[in-house]
Amino acid sequence: MRKLWLSCLLALPAAAVAQESPGRLMLEAGVTGGNSLACPGHYVGVEGRVAGPVSAYGMVENYRCVDLAGTASRLGASVRLGRSGWLVRPAVRVGLEYDGGDVLHNVGGSLTLGRRYGARFIVNRGVVPGGASIVLLQLGGYVSF
Repeated sequence: MRKLWLSCLLALPAAAVAQESPGRLMLEAGVTGGNSLACPGHYVGVEGRVAGPVSAYGMVENYRCVDLAGTASRLGASVRLGRSGWLVRPAVRVGLEYDGGDVLHNVGGSLTLGRRYGARFIVNRGVVPGGASIVLLQLGGYVSF
């Protein structure tokens, strides 16, 4: 009985480490804000690994500004810069955003902290028709499986 208990105890850390690696699908949610402090909101998103460091993502934001409220949808791709086993994983992002009739191109970056679950910080920059620039910050949590 002692041998069985000891072998289970030694196998447990290996199994726990295997489960701590990031999965192919990530669900995330958090808070978002733009150029103005008067424009807070929240977002939900999903990201799926396509091949190697490349992932496709989609997210929906719901925001309330001083003069308007609404939603924005974003689709795009991200490329991880570094190994998937790193505890902090930087990435670059490009995508399209549909925001109340306007389609915006945006670029950005993200830092993902953790493995199976953790935190993510995202910065996106888009240009609206007419030349105005929008900078969007997102801070959220995720679970990967």
